[in-house]
Amino acid sequence: MERVELNSELLQYTYTVSVYTPPCYGDEQGRTYPVLYLLHGQNMDDTFWLELGAADLVDRMIARGGPSFLMVMPYEVDNFDPAGESAFPEVVLTELIPWVEGHYTVCTKRDCRAIGGVSRGGGWAMRLAARNFDTFGAVGAHSMGLMLGDAWQIQKHLETRTPEEYPRIYLDRGEDDFLFEGIDYFEQILTENKIPHEFHINPGQHDKAYWQAHVAEYLQWYAEGWEGGEQCPVTGNQELGERGQVDRIDQDKESSGARQS
Repeated sequence: MERVELNSELLQYTYTVSVYTPPCYGDEQGRTYPVLYLLHGQNMDDTFWLELGAADLVDRMIARGGPSFLMVMPYEVDNFDPAGESAFPEVVLTELIPWVEGHYTVCTKRDCRAIGGVSRGGGWAMRLAARNFDTFGAVGAHSMGLMLGDAWQIQKHLETRTPEEYPRIYLDRGEDDFLFEGIDYFEQILTENKIPHEFHINPGQHDKAYWQAHVAEYLQWYAEGWEGGEQCPVTGNQELGERGQVDRIDQDKESSGARQS
């Protein structure tokens, strides 16, 4: 687990990125790993998914024989900027992903990349997947804030693509989520156009408690897309997870109902 600072030419400032690598990362030459990009919402930073326990949960999944993958969690510094004025999606596409693929031994095929997020981050994840069709093999939008034009964009691809060519799609929200109208509208568009997806409505609101209750389900869903891939050899201590690594990240920060269609 590491937290690094990247200098963005587009933003003209540095921002932090938390990167999780599986326990066996670097042990075998020539081995490459899939990557899950996880985005946060407003009033959060790159450590939010770690606070939800993502690193520890993936350690445990790997220890039980699940596929090994990296998680990359960038900090959207200006997370209250209007979506139409933000350079964040371009930063992810033209700066972050090339940096990851240049610094880590990762697979660079579409099916090896997944992206997801909560709230505003879920909206960004869907926008990036919808507007860059060949970049991501899976997208998860958890309590997403739907962004203008993305419902239109997701169905426009049907002019040149079949539904089977779409990335895997996962949507969810709490029963009392105040963003329910946009989420349900987007899901309706997917259903009407027969675009394969999962949609889950669970008890809860639009808050950390809701995402905490379902983060294990999210990570399991992402991992299912890479089943049959490379696995880490299981060690005696691995089943306990890597909480020490997550704790170090926090210290660094202080110092510096389901439906499937």
